[in-house]
Amino acid sequence: MGRRKLWFALAAAGVIGGLVGIVLTELMHFIQHTAYGYGTDGAYISFREGVARASEGRRLGVLILCGMLVGGWWLLKALGKPLIGIKAALKQPLQGLPFLTTVFHVLLQIITVGLGSPLGREVAPREMTSAFAFAGGRRLGLDEDEMRLLIACASGAGLAAVYNVPLASTLFILEAMLGVWTQQAVAAALLTSVIATAVARIGLGDVQQYHPSNLAVNTSLLWFSAVIGPILGATAVYFRRSAEKFPFLKRDNPRIIPLAIALFALIGAIAVWFPEILGNGKAGNQLTFGGLTGWQHSLELTAVKWLVVLMALAAGAYGGLITPSMMLGSTISFAAAAAWNSVFPEMPSESAAVVGAAVFLGVSLNMPLTAAVFVLELTYAPAALLMPLCMGMAGAVWTARKMGCK
Repeated sequence: MGRRKLWFALAAAGVIGGLVGIVLTELMHFIQHTAYGYGTDGAYISFREGVARASEGRRLGVLILCGMLVGGWWLLKALGKPLIGIKAALKQPLQGLPFLTTVFHVLLQIITVGLGSPLGREVAPREMTSAFAFAGGRRLGLDEDEMRLLIACASGAGLAAVYNVPLASTLFILEAMLGVWTQQAVAAALLTSVIATAVARIGLGDVQQYHPSNLAVNTSLLWFSAVIGPILGATAVYFRRSAEKFPFLKRDNPRIIPLAIALFALIGAIAVWFPEILGNGKAGNQLTFGGLTGWQHSLELTAVKWLVVLMALAAGAYGGLITPSMMLGSTISFAAAAAWNSVFPEMPSESAAVVGAAVFLGVSLNMPLTAAVFVLELTYAPAALLMPLCMGMAGAVWTARKMGCK
């Protein structure tokens, strides 16, 4: 009977993950369209294009509003129960996540990312689904090990739903959340991820997140990946360490409110020249994966995106780092590919960007297997790209280990 309860809870977590993914994705799109005034005629326009069409004053005003809402985490800290992240919940699964506090926390993340916060959106659906799963698992009387498995799988279900990546989410649960590869864990991760993806597709469609223009693979790309891997590995370690130093002030300090407004106003001012840095980083990936930019602009986007991510974290904002990490890796690799092609036999810069996105993500969030499959699923890349991708990832992970990262 106990096993039936567990598998029922896992299947239910998959359904809830899919529904959460639909609701939060539609909410974020509504906020984006309303804030920047695009897409009202029903025609599809990407967030990158919508922001670029908005006036400079509008970008600045929206980011000031975003900073004011980031200050809302101070209020949540003051009035709500202490926030518990998913990693902390996995250590004490019977303690779980405080439901109402998590709901408000999630809504703040989605609203601020929709308004242009440069952090990722993936943490919100993961936390929301995990909170629902914990509440259900407690009612079913699951024990500690069962609850740990349920929360981890619910977290992956949220990721699968918003990005349409069932296999990568399965690996994410096993590699990043549980750290175990037992038969039960694999079956549970697959079940929840596939159900969540199937449910999300009912409301959102079978969405391909990126449409790269040229993902050919040749010998030159293999050599490039071998060279760029250690460079990206070292850079990702520095990014990871720089992000760990924030926020400047504790979120229960009221002074963080004016700090958040000031820093997000500055982000809005930067967006006057670099609208692509707003949002989670998808805009930068669209440019590099599609070959729609030059190497100089790509390098500029690397520096500015890194800066604004740290500014958002310093302001006390919450959010993910998956897509921001991908953007940093893709822009660095795209620029490096231009230098490579000027000296060595030519290779597609778009392919180099996709490899760089996966490699940087794998090291910065310490999930190399998940990152490789995640980027392949997002781009519908050919299987042949696995060879240069794995070559680059191996060098990057080796470098990170040498630098003391586990």
